[in-house]
This record gives sequence, structure tokens and C-alpha cells, in this order.
Amino acid sequence: MTQDHTPNERLFQLKEKIGIDEKDLNVLSPFADFFIARKDEFADYFYDVFFRIPEARVVLESESEPGLLKKVWAAWFDSLFRSRLDGKFLAYLWSIGARHVEVNLDHRFTNLGFSIIRQFCHKVIQEETGIAYSATLVFVFDKLLDLCLLIETDAFIEKTTRCDLQVFQGVEDRVRNPALVIGGNIKRLQKQVAAGSKEYKVYEMLMAENQRLERMVSDVKAYMEIFNEVVNFQPLRVDSVIAPPLSELRAEALFNHVKVETECGGDTMKIMGDPGELKRLFYALLRNGMEAVDPENPLLKITARKEKAAPFNVEIEIFNRGIPPKQEEIEDLFTPFYSTKLAGTGFGLPMAKLIVRKHYGKIRMEPMATGTKVIITLPAGPSSAGSSSSPALR
Repeated sequence: MTQDHTPNERLFQLKEKIGIDEKDLNVLSPFADFFIARKDEFADYFYDVFFRIPEARVVLESESEPGLLKKVWAAWFDSLFRSRLDGKFLAYLWSIGARHVEVNLDHRFTNLGFSIIRQFCHKVIQEETGIAYSATLVFVFDKLLDLCLLIETDAFIEKTTRCDLQVFQGVEDRVRNPALVIGGNIKRLQKQVAAGSKEYKVYEMLMAENQRLERMVSDVKAYMEIFNEVVNFQPLRVDSVIAPPLSELRAEALFNHVKVETECGGDTMKIMGDPGELKRLFYALLRNGMEAVDPENPLLKITARKEKAAPFNVEIEIFNRGIPPKQEEIEDLFTPFYSTKLAGTGFGLPMAKLIVRKHYGKIRMEPMATGTKVIITLPAGPSSAGSSSSPALR
């Protein structure tokens, strides 16, 4: 992983969130040489712990150059106490996390490794420094170690997600082309038989399944893209988020008979979120609701209100007057590939759940005697929260 691919701005944001600064480094500086002198002792300690783990021992015993990993760990320990936490050092930490993906290292071993480092250094601090200084030193050292773990984890997640996304993009490309060829041949064969015949209906069924396969592959790719996107939080009026997908759906002949009632609070009801992702969220949920309405009484009602238990949240309720799902079916509906619709791919509600989770929110479905409620909880924006920001985003 080259430094060109390192998200430098985000790494400095992570550093800021941990809250480590020059003042903290000045606390560590007088002890830097003291720790650096023990880098080989640390490497031996680190090695011995992992050697006792059967899966790790296999790696240690197959080193191309005996003792290489000890040298690497000693060098890392040395750099930890020499660094001023500049861009070069943050990029170095990020490259380690990326490298762990390349060598297929289980991230649980990374977490274990940082626990071992913490134990070693706490022991050294308690044994070798004065009691008056010990607590302060431990506090600052823990912040430094937390930053290292956070950056390496960030790299691990991004690199892993990028690899997964590339796999699904590749699958989409490889499946779409054969599906187009298959679809074209089905149409050609269908034209050679009489409309309404048994063969014609078989070809019609095959075409429908082929198209569902294409949609499923596209939805898997879309799900991975949503997972990988960074949420651009900004204050948004609830009605301004609901209106675009609602207009888009009302323009479809399939839904123009649905009666829609909205109570979204106008200017006073705001949420924090990403406009693009929330449009995607409400398009999926509103479409679901419209498809489920009772044909005899096609009502869809959208209501926004502050959450009673937590006024820094907003609840948006979408109610459709239709046949509710069975209680035991609800959990499955939010699981990828599960669908009760003949042509469904099973990704609408899982995508909705993913977007809500990325917005620090919740989503639940409640079957009722008269229909179904879907309730989405999202962080409130400035007006509805009564303050400048939502606690979930602070």
C-alpha cells in the first residue's frame, strides 16, 4: 500500500477524535529513551505470547528469515516513542493495517497484539517510574496506543471492504454479459412459438427469472457501495427528504392511485443525514409501503415526531393500510436475499437497514390489525433537537 492511497485527512481526524496532542507527547518525551532501550525485550515478550498460540506458531516457525518478525516488532516499538505523530507516522500505521489484509491476518490477532503491548508497557511503567508520574504516563500511553489501533483498524476495514467491492463488481460484470446473451436467446426462441402456448409461457418464466438475476447482482453491488460510502452529515428538513422519492413514485402509473397523507413538521422537524443515502432509504421504504397497500383502501401515511424517550432523535413512521407480515417473518425481511415477492431480490429492506445503521439510527416494523408500521429513528437536526448538533454526532 503506497502513501498515495493513504487517506491523510481522515487519519488526522482520527487523531483529533482520540484527543492526543503535543502536550501529551511532551509527557512521554522524558521516558522515550527508557522505552526504546527495551525494544528487544518487548519483541521477545511479544514473540513468546504468540508462539504459545498454535495458529500463530505456524507463521512464526515458517519465517523466511529467522528472527525477522522480532526485528519488525522492535522497530515498530522504537518508532512509537520517536514519533511526533506527523503525517508520515500516521501513514506508516495505516500501511500496517493495509498490509494485514494483504497477508490475510485475522484482525483478532491485531487486537490481541495491542492488548499484549498495553500489558507490557503498563508493567514497565508501574515497575520503573515513580508512583506520582505513573497514572499520568499510563493515561497518555493508552491514548497513543488507542490511536495506533484505530488507524490500523480503519485501514483494515477500508482495504477489506474495497476487496469485497471489487469482487462483487467483478461478479456483476461476469454475470451481466451472460445474462444479456441468455435473455436475447430466450426472446429469439419465444418468437418462434405461438403466443399463449405452453412453450411461450415457459420462455416468459425463464425471461422473468433471468431479469431477476440481473437485478439481484446489481442490488448486491449497490449494497456493497452503500456499505463503503462515507456519510456526509448535514441538517435536513424531513419533508424535503421525503418529497423527492415520493414524487418519483407517484409519477409511476402503478402507484398514482395511492392516497398519501404526510405530517412531517415543516420547518421545525429536521434530521441529520446524507441527502443521497436518505433519498435511497425512503424510496425503498415508500415503494415497499405502496406495494403493500390495500387495493380497496390504498392509504399511505407518513408522520414525523420527536422520539419520546430521546428528544435528540426523530421518529419517522410510514404506515400502510394493507395485509401485515407475520410476526415471525419480520426478522427475515431485513435479511439479504429473503423476499416474499415473486420478482423480489431481497435487498430493499436490508439496504434500508444498512443506511439507517450508518446514520446511527434504528428501524423496526410493527404489524397491526389495520396494516403495517415501519418506524425509522434518526438523529435530530438543530431545530428539532433544540441545540446545534445531535449527541450521536458529537
